[in-house]
Amino acid sequence: MKSKLQLLKDIAEFLNEETDRNTMIDGALRELIDHTDFETGWVFFINQQGTHELISHYRLPPSLEKENNKHLCDGNCWCVTKYNNNELEQATNIFVCSRLEKAKKAFPGENNGITHHATVPLISGEESFGLLNIASPGREQYDKDELDLLESVAFQIGSTLKRLELTAREQENMIIRERQRLARDLHDSVNQMLFSIGITSHAAKGLNDEEKVSDAFNSIENTSKHAMNEMKALIWQLKPIGLENGIINAIQNYAELLGIDLDIDVAGFYNVEDEVEISLYRVLQEGLNNIRKHAGSSRADIAIISESDHLKVRISDKGAGFEDDKDSQNSYGLDNMRERVRKFGGSLDIESRKGFGTTITVTIPIGE
Repeated sequence: MKSKLQLLKDIAEFLNEETDRNTMIDGALRELIDHTDFETGWVFFINQQGTHELISHYRLPPSLEKENNKHLCDGNCWCVTKYNNNELEQATNIFVCSRLEKAKKAFPGENNGITHHATVPLISGEESFGLLNIASPGREQYDKDELDLLESVAFQIGSTLKRLELTAREQENMIIRERQRLARDLHDSVNQMLFSIGITSHAAKGLNDEEKVSDAFNSIENTSKHAMNEMKALIWQLKPIGLENGIINAIQNYAELLGIDLDIDVAGFYNVEDEVEISLYRVLQEGLNNIRKHAGSSRADIAIISESDHLKVRISDKGAGFEDDKDSQNSYGLDNMRERVRKFGGSLDIESRKGFGTTITVTIPIGE
């Protein structure tokens, strides 16, 4: 059996690495039961309406597993009622558990000697998520050290649940902001082109000069091509088409759509997770968009440099540049890039000089 300090350390390290809620709960509960004298445990999530959901369990006695955990899932009980009444703030011994009693009556001899359990709320700050319950055969109550351990583990789980919730909310906000940006781009570019096509075609109806009519149709054709390319570029921002062939191929194709002459130089070999590669691709997309819209240049250079503990990606142009760092601080596109890079513990640096172009350097830590 592990010491309390070692157990809490191991659980904390496990929780810090987890990004999936259910895997996190299952693993923490298993670690707790396997390395203590506790025999079994289960976790309820309880929503704002007070309805509980069995989210995880480990080594349940047969009576509680019967009929798809019927006795844990159905009805109410003392600990859930106390939780819903905001009367459960710390680890507590449950002296009479209606769930265990009903399971014992329904399936005599299949409770594995478990008659009582302890319960502790999963809390992070002012927010509560549910309950952690543990039990052992022949135990009617648990001592202070055991209850303190449960409180510590429950706090760790609650804090991780809050972290996952905030991460999910941040990702959702990023998606919303991305959609808003794309909507603005659609309005500013494609919508204006379509409006121009409409005006030109309307004017062409009244022309009698064959040469002017031909010029009008040429203008309509060229504008429609630009609108189509712009629309394709926006769609690519929604879905990284071609990324299955690697980030180099995908970003070259995207640059071609934008009409940017792109030179890519790769130094060293690297292997990053799919999520990191997609984010890098989005960052490079944003960088190319900025070059096309603001730099006044149709050329760009990208350097991807892999070193022992980090990956460096540099995108630069020889365009207009800027002197005042406020221009970069107030740029929505650059904010979006920073947020993506920060998610993976990376950094984004900008060097720019008016008339001499801009260089954006992204540095992301990588494993060996």
